[in-house]
Amino acid sequence: FTIHATGADAAAAIEALSTLVQANFYETLPAGETPVAMSPAGNASSAPTPENASLQPGEPWRGITTSGGIAVGPAFLFTPAAIALNAVEPRPISADQVASEQLRLRDALDGAAQELRLLSTSLESSIGQSHAAIFDAQALMLLDPALLASTSSIMQSEQIDATGALAKAGESYASILQALADPLLAARASDVRDAVSRAIARLGGEAAPGQALNALDHPCIMLARDLTPSDTAQLRSEFVLGICTVQGGPTAHAAILARALGIPAMAGLPETALQIIRSGDELALDADNALLYVHPLPEIRDPLMHRLAAQREQRALLKSAAQKTPARLIIEGRQVHLMANIGSEAEAEAARQWGAQGIGLLRTEFLFASTTTLPEEEEQRQIYARVFRAFNASASTRGKPVVVRTLDAGADKPLPALKDILNQAGEANPALGLRGIRIHLAHPHLLEQQIGALLLAAAGTGTHLRIMFPMITTIEELRVARSIFEGVFERLKNRLLNLPAPVLVGMMVEVPAAAVMAREMAELVDFFSIGVNDLLQYTLATDRTNASVSGLYNGMQPAVLRLIHQIARAGRQAGKPVAVCGEVASDVRLAPILVGLGVDELSMTPAALPDVRNALQRVSTRKLSELAQTILQLKTVAEVEQAITEWHM
Repeated sequence: FTIHATGADAAAAIEALSTLVQANFYETLPAGETPVAMSPAGNASSAPTPENASLQPGEPWRGITTSGGIAVGPAFLFTPAAIALNAVEPRPISADQVASEQLRLRDALDGAAQELRLLSTSLESSIGQSHAAIFDAQALMLLDPALLASTSSIMQSEQIDATGALAKAGESYASILQALADPLLAARASDVRDAVSRAIARLGGEAAPGQALNALDHPCIMLARDLTPSDTAQLRSEFVLGICTVQGGPTAHAAILARALGIPAMAGLPETALQIIRSGDELALDADNALLYVHPLPEIRDPLMHRLAAQREQRALLKSAAQKTPARLIIEGRQVHLMANIGSEAEAEAARQWGAQGIGLLRTEFLFASTTTLPEEEEQRQIYARVFRAFNASASTRGKPVVVRTLDAGADKPLPALKDILNQAGEANPALGLRGIRIHLAHPHLLEQQIGALLLAAAGTGTHLRIMFPMITTIEELRVARSIFEGVFERLKNRLLNLPAPVLVGMMVEVPAAAVMAREMAELVDFFSIGVNDLLQYTLATDRTNASVSGLYNGMQPAVLRLIHQIARAGRQAGKPVAVCGEVASDVRLAPILVGLGVDELSMTPAALPDVRNALQRVSTRKLSELAQTILQLKTVAEVEQAITEWHM
């Protein structure tokens, strides 16, 4: 690359690019290994800690716990879907479209460069300036006028779109580097491809398929930079002993799935670990303490194996007890139901084994996460029927309610199957954009198709079905969604089909606007389900996937607890049950508080059911109500935490 910059920018570029070819960049690699460049992490939480940066032989990699437990087994390094520059298909354009495509190109390059510079700044304090400089170097690559000029020239001469032209120009630069005799310089080709791929993603470029996780045929501990919904949907619990990711946190999809299946997991794995650990290396994961050992010594491995054996024995006893003890609780005359959150057949089976009183949340988007086109009604019916049967496989669960959330795609849950239907460019702020019920109301036939498939699947399996709509914000949205449901129900009923009856219709309360209007919305639904994960995010204006503001994302936030109480009170006054299906429902400290605030049902990851049940069996409604009233007067998270701690003492 020719550096087109002056002054401080030129000095920074030279220093950054120099860093890329210095041998000490690879100082953590084992002797004799070929250097491999560090790829960019996706957020600040993925950075190695100072302890990890100076890891000594025999010491563990450190992260954060997302699902407790122990696992010992071979490593499996998962390669996710990625954009291959030489596989990008250019789209023909006319001469008068070149100018608009050039504007798109500039925006994509500038946006990706800004993303990389922010990433460098956020990582500098944890991995050091020299390592963080790789991201500055990549930003400068994208801002190089020569790259812009080459791409524009290709667009004009070949009359192809910005995506295809940028892929060609980027691959040309990468190929030149790769052909150099110096191995360190040649290795920089991957940095070019990675940086250009970021810009192509902003232009709407599609990723190539990654490894097929559903093809795993041996037990392993999976390592990955991140896991998307389409990745997690393919996991088979019998072959995944543990999960370690660079990105993510307790509310990430990988963490939610791991807890649901009782799989030990940790996030925050240092990026360098993915360069050093090889598939097949023996790993020992102590997720309780967020430690990962590579080729553990006997003095480490033996105690962990003892803990693993005890963990398996305890889990077997808990499952046996859970199936004998009903999850429904009577607390001083008040019924409290304990339900499960699921997103797959495997999780439905786990919910049954852990003694769930029903399914409080079936995430239907997880069922379609690995498909490139949305299934038609009949194929959807078959998918739902398999999940329903997995939960209803025993007499103890047959006839228990299954609450299904209609498709909740968008934001942090992109769905490839909807790409052609929506035909939209990447949103600048997807969490505030077209997601949840907004997609269905923009394309009503999708909702009609899904409701029809759900009704038919429930009728064919004898399932006690309930349906709820996500991301409801206004009364108008709720009225239209309910009208669509009633229209589909009547259409199928007129075909003389034996439909399940009654089918209760509810809504997710995830947006402050819905919480404020809860009393009015209660008149239009049969039940509420509070999605605390999103309610927290929107109430506190905090991106739950952004580690830099993760300190605000706390279920003990007084504002959110007051909103939950407000929603529960509106439901009680209308005679409509209120559930909580966010991750806070599985927190043994907060679950009793939620009941005290007036919540009737808690829906959680299946493996959390025994602990929450035990926590609730030790309390009375009167004491919980008193504590809840005290907490509603508090002003800070620290005050709430202190009140709960004193109450438990």
